[in-house]
Amino acid sequence: MKNIIGNLTTYSAATILLSFGFIYLFRNSFMPYHSEAISKEWNQVDHASQYLILALMKATSGGFISLAFAMIFLQYKYSRYSIAWIPALILIIGTIAMICISYATLIISLETPGRPPVAEVCIGEVLLVAGFIFNRKHVQKPDSI
Repeated sequence: MKNIIGNLTTYSAATILLSFGFIYLFRNSFMPYHSEAISKEWNQVDHASQYLILALMKATSGGFISLAFAMIFLQYKYSRYSIAWIPALILIIGTIAMICISYATLIISLETPGRPPVAEVCIGEVLLVAGFIFNRKHVQKPDSI
């Protein structure tokens, strides 16, 4: 029996991170919720602050992209070899990222008028947990072939 659900949920969580990573990497201005948070349009932000914001977005994108690739690589290795510790590692590294992202979005949500993508972060964590559960079931019941 193949671990289709474990693969799909983990790859989906990684895809969310990868999507945000590439969006942040290739944007040439801040996100709409950033504009809401500071109550300014991009062209109203001074030039030096624009570069600072873009640099922070690029650095954040690197974290998202590298984490997504690590999760994809680990899930691929797990689906080929069923190494028992891999699901826990995926869950741990993904959850650490999701906690940090949740904290950042919570700060923006509570302290500014900005509305960051909280639902996507929650969906990502649910997918990680589901992937972990289905991956662990796969370890406990390996293929008989």
